[in-house]
Amino acid sequence: MWRGVLGVLAVVLAVYGYGHPYFDGYRPTAVDRALQSFHTEVDSAARAGKQALAGLDQSRANQAIRNFIDRIQSEILSKTRPSSS
Repeated sequence: MWRGVLGVLAVVLAVYGYGHPYFDGYRPTAVDRALQSFHTEVDSAARAGKQALAGLDQSRANQAIRNFIDRIQSEILSKTRPSSS
């Protein structure tokens, strides 16, 4: 099973790499446009994924800060309330 997956991964990496602008003069004309567009699409998906992960990370950090502030406020309120003794 892994041999098949690794084989497909190798082909995808080769197609992606061959679509890089560095290989502009070396690609066959028949597949030039397809390889360029595949490379561009993969790059676009990678950028969108990075942005999505950064947004999730920012949301998680904001929630952690809110939780921390809420805990601190509850501690302060519990310390400032007069005890009923």
